[in-house]
Amino acid sequence: MKPSFFDIPSDIEESRKENKYFFIMFQQEGCPFCEKMRRVTFQNKKVKEFFTKNFYMIEINIKGSVPVIDVDGKEYTEKEFSLKYGARSTPFFVFYDKEGKVILKLPGYYGPEDFLLIGRYIVEEHYKKESLPAFLKRIKK
Repeated sequence: MKPSFFDIPSDIEESRKENKYFFIMFQQEGCPFCEKMRRVTFQNKKVKEFFTKNFYMIEINIKGSVPVIDVDGKEYTEKEFSLKYGARSTPFFVFYDKEGKVILKLPGYYGPEDFLLIGRYIVEEHYKKESLPAFLKRIKK
């Protein structure tokens, strides 16, 4: 996770300078599945290495009031921003391409193996050719 002033265009620019993809984990205090993502999935050695090398991540509190500047330059509270992207439950992930376009939204907890596949789906740019379910079906055969 990277420190952020919740200026999404700046975060995307920073990730692009590092040749990384940007994503947001929408979370909330007391969420057991958010905690499990942090404790289990993000602590897995393979996930940690792959995501540190390829991704720039920030967290946003779906009930928060801190200002967030979106890619369109408009300012929202964390709560308003979360609703705009459909994050009503947590964890909820929004992945962006290197130009700042949303390429994938995912609700829920993912174990290390599946989260690593999601990372590969983006880094290997399979999102340009097929849906995530099609990719996962093909890879897991």
